[in-house]
Amino acid sequence: MEAILAKLLVPNNVTIHEGTKELKEAFKRPEAIPALCDVIVTSSNPQIRQSASVLLRRKLGKRRQWNKVSADVRNRIKQGMLQALITEQEKLVKNAIAQFIGIIGKHEFADNSWPELLQFIHTLCSSDSIVDREMGMYTLSIMTEVSHSSFIVHAESFAMLFTNILGNLNQLNGNLAYYTVITMKNLVSVINGHQQMINVYHQLLPRILEIINEFASDDEKKVCDLFEILEELIEYAIAVVAPHVKLIIDMCLHIGSNSSIPTPVQIKAISVVGWLIRAKSKVVQKNKLVEPIIDVLIHLMAQQPDDEGNEEYFLGDPDQFTSITVATQTLDLIALNIPADKVVPYLLTKVKPAIQGGDIYAQKAAYLSLAILAEGCSERIRTKYLNEFLKCVCHAIHNPNPVVRNAALFALGQFAEHLQPEISQYASELLPVLFECLNEILKQMKVDGKDPPSLDRLFYALETFCENLEDGLMPYLNTLMERLFMALAPEYHSIQLKRVALSALGAAATAVKEGLLHYFDKIIQVLNFYINSDPNSEIHQIQCYAIETLAVVAQFIGAENFKPLANESLQLGLRILDETEDPDVKKSVYALFAALAIVIKEELSPILPKIVQKMIDSIQSSEGIVTHYDEEKEEIDVYADLSEEEDDENAEEDIEGSSSASDDSTQCRYSVENAYNEEKEQACLALREICLNTGSAFLPYIEKSFEEIFKLINYPQDDIRRASVEALQQFCISLYTVNTPESKHALYKALQMFIPKCSELIRTDEERSVVMVCLDAYAALLDEIGGNVFVEDGHREAIMNCVIEVLTMKTMCQDTDLGTQTESNEEDTEAEQDELLLESAGDVIPKFAAALTPDDFVCYFPNVLKLLSGRTVKQNSVSQRSFAFGTLAECMKPLDVYVERFLPELLKMWLTGAKDPKEEVRNNAIFGLGEMILYGKDRVFNYYSEILNALSQAVGKETHAGTLDNICGALAKMIIVNPNGIPLDQVFPAFLQKLPLRDDFTENEAVIKCFASLYQQGNEVIKRHLGDVIKATVHVYIKDQAPDDDTKQILVQLIRTLNRDFSQEFAHAVNSLGSEATESIQKLLSS
Repeated sequence: MEAILAKLLVPNNVTIHEGTKELKEAFKRPEAIPALCDVIVTSSNPQIRQSASVLLRRKLGKRRQWNKVSADVRNRIKQGMLQALITEQEKLVKNAIAQFIGIIGKHEFADNSWPELLQFIHTLCSSDSIVDREMGMYTLSIMTEVSHSSFIVHAESFAMLFTNILGNLNQLNGNLAYYTVITMKNLVSVINGHQQMINVYHQLLPRILEIINEFASDDEKKVCDLFEILEELIEYAIAVVAPHVKLIIDMCLHIGSNSSIPTPVQIKAISVVGWLIRAKSKVVQKNKLVEPIIDVLIHLMAQQPDDEGNEEYFLGDPDQFTSITVATQTLDLIALNIPADKVVPYLLTKVKPAIQGGDIYAQKAAYLSLAILAEGCSERIRTKYLNEFLKCVCHAIHNPNPVVRNAALFALGQFAEHLQPEISQYASELLPVLFECLNEILKQMKVDGKDPPSLDRLFYALETFCENLEDGLMPYLNTLMERLFMALAPEYHSIQLKRVALSALGAAATAVKEGLLHYFDKIIQVLNFYINSDPNSEIHQIQCYAIETLAVVAQFIGAENFKPLANESLQLGLRILDETEDPDVKKSVYALFAALAIVIKEELSPILPKIVQKMIDSIQSSEGIVTHYDEEKEEIDVYADLSEEEDDENAEEDIEGSSSASDDSTQCRYSVENAYNEEKEQACLALREICLNTGSAFLPYIEKSFEEIFKLINYPQDDIRRASVEALQQFCISLYTVNTPESKHALYKALQMFIPKCSELIRTDEERSVVMVCLDAYAALLDEIGGNVFVEDGHREAIMNCVIEVLTMKTMCQDTDLGTQTESNEEDTEAEQDELLLESAGDVIPKFAAALTPDDFVCYFPNVLKLLSGRTVKQNSVSQRSFAFGTLAECMKPLDVYVERFLPELLKMWLTGAKDPKEEVRNNAIFGLGEMILYGKDRVFNYYSEILNALSQAVGKETHAGTLDNICGALAKMIIVNPNGIPLDQVFPAFLQKLPLRDDFTENEAVIKCFASLYQQGNEVIKRHLGDVIKATVHVYIKDQAPDDDTKQILVQLIRTLNRDFSQEFAHAVNSLGSEATESIQKLLSS
């Protein structure tokens, strides 16, 4: 056997092949396993001993394989391996033996048939000899890494073991401490449900922190390993960590800010701070840790980078973190998870002195800080600091030092992306500055031919600003296109310049849409040049960017404008798809097909069989999966086919449920190259778009598309989870729209899978954005499909329970401390991103209500009222108060006659909201009051005087257009329901004075119905104010301000009736509105 293994280690393929063949033959005889064990003990070559150990672990990795070995041999192996472990001196061999023992232990522990193993461990760990104790914990650390779940059955003895060892340590930075913490780390994922273990971890955590701190400056690799216990505890056993948050963060900040400690250790420490901010933001706030964390982060962001010209500010992959990117990422988590009023004011006390000082790296950190706040604290910045931030950043864009200039450009790009719509008001100040910078860069590149450091940052700012300007970009379009065509011209050889220019071109198309028509021919000419470039040329590498830009232009330039090029573009896409396996190119072609579906709709159907299959192939593909093996694993892969051979030859059902080797035994991890992930994501999005636009032509492909995309819904990358949910939602809506017996059956089947899956994601997904897209899917399905969503009895509860869990802060992506607090105080405000999540949940409620009968919805409303009315109080943010009033207002219609049950509570709430200092809150509260009046009908009559008094006070003070319109709407609804309940002679003239509406034209429905109702009743008040009524009515018609077709029909009928019954007064009133009104009304009356 030793001779055979030796052949496998020779660097000669012929010899390896010969050895492999001999080993396969040897394994056909039962004595092969004992022979391998003998080699482990007797061979003088450590590589052969290691190989024998690894081969045994793989060969006997499955329980049924182990059980096939005779009892006598099994006992021999167990005894021999424990002895081999003690005598072995080589670390890699010792590792391999311990891993093999771990696998055997996994098989034996189920029947408690190897008590000697734990006895062996405990004997070593309780020895007086430090060498024995280290050996015991080392062995246990390897075994628990291989098979942690098998060992948890011995939780009680392990709890005592950990306590004894860590409590009696003489050396905190020794091997015994290290192996004990690593063993504890390996078991974290399985301690839930074992209270004794949880208690021990809780008691020992301060000691573990001492050990980590002691290792921090001594051993970079070991301390990074030790930090993983904190990451595991935060993920799997947060209750252990919560009482120690301050202790952990204090230690991490000390390590993270200590420049004498290796950078990877600092990064690990700051990463743990980020994990805790995300998981326990309330505890972080209560311990007053936000400010000290910000201090350390700014210190790290102010470090001098390795490459000043091409510094990365923000990286998503922890494996690529630098001390600067881990700091920006952690500050981003603060902005996303901590209320803005706890972050922005303090940060500004650090930013202002840095900007005014002379240290360029401190200035860089200041601008990066402002940039990173833009997403998480957007509302506060937009309402309080925007002008100040912009002045500061625009000044820095002209800084001669690229370190400062790049950070300022990055900040401007972030502002353009996250501070809409307010930032668009500054276009006239910002765009000329950006164009000037672009001009300077192009001149510089023409001279020296190099990519300047600011190139990417400048285009990021320019692109995001232009894309969000929409029509506001038109005055600057000529200048922009002139610069972009210049950048795309052949005399500029920079590939990077052309890539960012193509992206900016797409942004311009997105913004101005058909406004780009003047440049359309030139754009197509430029894009064709890059799309059809020589595959061997350097510029061919930007083919995929040119195709993506073509897709954007096709989508937004207008269907009729692009149609002449549609067939040519289709053929181009098909040809490229046939020629490439490049994931970036395939992704861009899928985007092109999606855009063409928007342009030519069902005319895409002839090529659907081919392109849908290609997209399904991408969704199913395992291309790009990279396996990462630890330590010696790369050396032993030659044996992989041998270890699996028995399965191939003797495939059988594994009745013990352990047929597949566990992840523990393979000792590897996987990742997927980003380009392949993006290809999958785009395939999902393209199938969604094609389904939406091709109607019944896509029906034959829905079932397969649904089935394959459903498999991605728990994919590790959140972008793909989001795209999957969006696609599946559209498939359900399309099945409903087709409305055949077959499609209805398919719809019900799809909903039975999709509704529970969304419920699972809402509760358990850690990414807010994924939870929000699931809630949005519920809202869209309820809106489009209505009561059909409730095909299964449990769907109602699944949806409403998810909404309630989000509103009570009980889902995985929320800080659950918020959901368990009993007292309300000013500290209880949420981060802005949490508020967006709550609003997504709130959006589901009115649509859920509308899909039910009032009889059913009234059962849910008390809970809804309780949850949302609590968010209307002044401690909550403006957006939360506004959202709560708005959501409850939309519940009045589906509640219908049952409004009466809640009148006193609702009325008090609306009238309080009507006095709110913020206009958007008043607006929604008064809208809700009007809706309550409309649907509460006669039950509201007793409150008319109180309501009228409140509206009279409000109208006298109100300056906000939308709120004034809602006051008019509420008055109109009072008149519709009970004109005799108010003094019309006084109210009606005041009502008419506030017409026409200024902003919220949905209230014209109530205004027109109010006029029509009074007219039908022959109420004298109409006659007395006939001229004003005619003017108000005609204004709505000529300005096309009727909110829906029903209102427009009532409006037209009212105009005809007024003209018929009071022709002279009607003509006089219309003429007073001008010739445009006269012509429009004459045209109507003559039709």
